[in-house]
Amino acid sequence: MAPRAYTLRRRARTSASTRARIVESAAALYRERGVTGATLAAIAARADVSRGTILHHFAGADGLLEAVADEMLEALELPDERILDGIDDREARIRVFLDAMVLFFERSTRWWQVFEPVLQRPALQAREATYRAQIGRLQDAALGPAVSGDPEAASVVGALLHPGTMGAFLGGLDQAGVGADDRRRLFADVVIGYLDRRAAAASEVEEPARHGSIGD
Repeated sequence: MAPRAYTLRRRARTSASTRARIVESAAALYRERGVTGATLAAIAARADVSRGTILHHFAGADGLLEAVADEMLEALELPDERILDGIDDREARIRVFLDAMVLFFERSTRWWQVFEPVLQRPALQAREATYRAQIGRLQDAALGPAVSGDPEAASVVGALLHPGTMGAFLGGLDQAGVGADDRRRLFADVVIGYLDRRAAAASEVEEPARHGSIGD
C-alpha cells in the first residue's frame, strides 16, 4: 500500500470522527441550553476542538445546525409511503399512517421542543419544508384522493397531526392512565370518526343533486 494513500485515508477517518464528535456535542448542548444558548465556543469546548475546527467543517453556526438537524431526522426515521405497501383496505391504511405518525411524534418530541423556537432560521426552514412535503405525500397516499381533494378535511387532519394537538391529546390520555397502544388506537378513532362523518355528510349533499329537485 502506498504511504500517501494510507495517510489520506487515515486523515479522512480522523476528519469524519472529528466532524461526528462536533455534531454530537452540538446536539447535546442544544438539548441542554437550546440552540441559541449553545455557542460555538461552548460546543468547541465540549467536543475538545478549536472554534476554528468547527468553522472549517461547517462554515458557521447555521451549517452546524443544519448538520445536527439532518442527523436527527435520519435517526428519528421519518415515515414515508413504504409503510403502506401491500395494504389495500382504506381504514387499515389510515390506521397504519396514524400509528406511524404518533410513534414518530413520540420519538421526536424532545427535538421538536429544541428546534421549534428557532424554526424561522433558514438552516431549519429547508428541513421543515422537506419534512412537510414528505408527510404530505404520505398523508395523501394513506387517506386517498377523496380526502386529498377536500381542502377542509385535509386541513383538519393536518391540524390533528400537529405536534401541539397530538401532544395535548396523548398527554391527557397518558395522565388518565391510558396505555401507549390504546392512546394510539384512540387517536386513530378520532381521526377516522371525523373522516367518516365528513364522507357521510358529503354523500347526503350529493344524493339529492343526482336525483334532481322535487319540482324538476
